[in-house]
Amino acid sequence: MAMVPGDASCTLGLSREIKTAILSACGTAQDNAELDGLCYAIASAIVLHISVNAEVVPQFMAPPGGGPVTGTGTIQ
Repeated sequence: MAMVPGDASCTLGLSREIKTAILSACGTAQDNAELDGLCYAIASAIVLHISVNAEVVPQFMAPPGGGPVTGTGTIQ
């Protein structure tokens, strides 16, 4: 799954998750455009930082009977 920062109105992606967490954790947080902008800015910065700096270490597995090589990687 690709990392998606979401959208400026925080209806999808990481920005929505950040906004939901803030509203759940802080009873005094106001659900407004200012919070949306903050959450989107945080999500965008996180996705950009990980996309630019992450090193993905592949973990490939070749089936013993032949066939395509499959596997996933982990972020280091």
